[in-house]
Amino acid sequence: MNREQRKRITQNITNLKERLVDLDPIIDRLIEKDVFTLEHRERIDHVSPATPQKKFNEFIQLLLASPEPNTYFVFLEALTEERHHYMAERLQNTVISGTSPVRHSSSYSRERARSRVTSAMSNRSYDHSGASGPVGMGYGGAPGMEQIMSRILTEFGGKLNTSISSSIQKMRMEDKHEMEKRMDEKLASFKKEWDGEKTSLLKMNESAISNLQASVEKLRRSNDEYNRLSEKYDKLKEMQKEMRERENDRWQRLSQANVERAQLRVTNEDLKTQVQQLQEKVATLECENTRLKEKDCQSMIDLEHLAIENKTLMQELEEKDKERLELKKEVEMAYSRISDVVKFQREKSELDDVTYKSALEKQSEKLNEIFEVVNSLNSKERPRVSSRGLYIGGNGITKTPLKPSEKKSV
Repeated sequence: MNREQRKRITQNITNLKERLVDLDPIIDRLIEKDVFTLEHRERIDHVSPATPQKKFNEFIQLLLASPEPNTYFVFLEALTEERHHYMAERLQNTVISGTSPVRHSSSYSRERARSRVTSAMSNRSYDHSGASGPVGMGYGGAPGMEQIMSRILTEFGGKLNTSISSSIQKMRMEDKHEMEKRMDEKLASFKKEWDGEKTSLLKMNESAISNLQASVEKLRRSNDEYNRLSEKYDKLKEMQKEMRERENDRWQRLSQANVERAQLRVTNEDLKTQVQQLQEKVATLECENTRLKEKDCQSMIDLEHLAIENKTLMQELEEKDKERLELKKEVEMAYSRISDVVKFQREKSELDDVTYKSALEKQSEKLNEIFEVVNSLNSKERPRVSSRGLYIGGNGITKTPLKPSEKKSV
């Protein structure tokens, strides 16, 4: 920052102090542009007492002491970005104050005096050159002219000095009279203006005093408001700190949840593969179940056929039993008849010859054998016929033995 830019800022320091109430965004933008650092922010925040005026004064001192060449333009850019357009235009349009008007008038009088002296010297030199024409001609012709020329030159120098000094004194006197006249005129006009301004200043002073009292009262109110707002600001800072801590906790929880979610995704993929394997097993089991159902249906059909065959066999056995009983009765009747015939033949054979007796004995032996065979058939038990059944849940046919009541009925 050069001298002119610093001058522009210092000439508008009161307006900047009135309008730059919140310095934080300006400081943030200066930190972003590498004009300020975080240490500068700490210095501004830790000023004692921590009033806005003290903070602003520290800010202006650091801004004016910045070694960066583009500090002024960065500050203007920060003002425009924070919508302080009026201050940016005011800084750019500020005319740097120069020298005072009294110094201008004195320099003007000096220049005027110098011009008069140079004009007088030029006139004198012209007269001297015109008068020394014939002398110069004599100087070249006669001996001993050097002394005459030196004396003439000394006299001319003394006269020239006296004339220059007198002219300078006259000019000084004239300038002095002119300055006195101008000063008298200015004093008279100033006195008139001062009398008018004095009354207006008194009125303005009274109004300023009343305004000052009102502003003091307003300042008290604003001070109370400032204290209230500072307390509120402190509370907001604490709330912001708590919210940041909560946000950090939430962020940690979210990161942990993301890690757990990634683990759950891996486990989910494993479970998906296991589910696919189980689905394949279920499909195979369903195929086996359908095959078993088909086998069960076939076994039920076979069972029905076997039950029908069992009934038919039972009926056939009952018929055979009836036939056997009938045959047994017929055999017993035939045996009784044959035994009667044999008795009769024995009785009659006692009277016949021996051959006939031997034939009868052979017949009786054969009858005895037949009778023993019939007795043996009667004495033997009837073979047991077992009924066939099917148990549910199996795929085979099992033989269940008959109950004692069924044996008796058979």
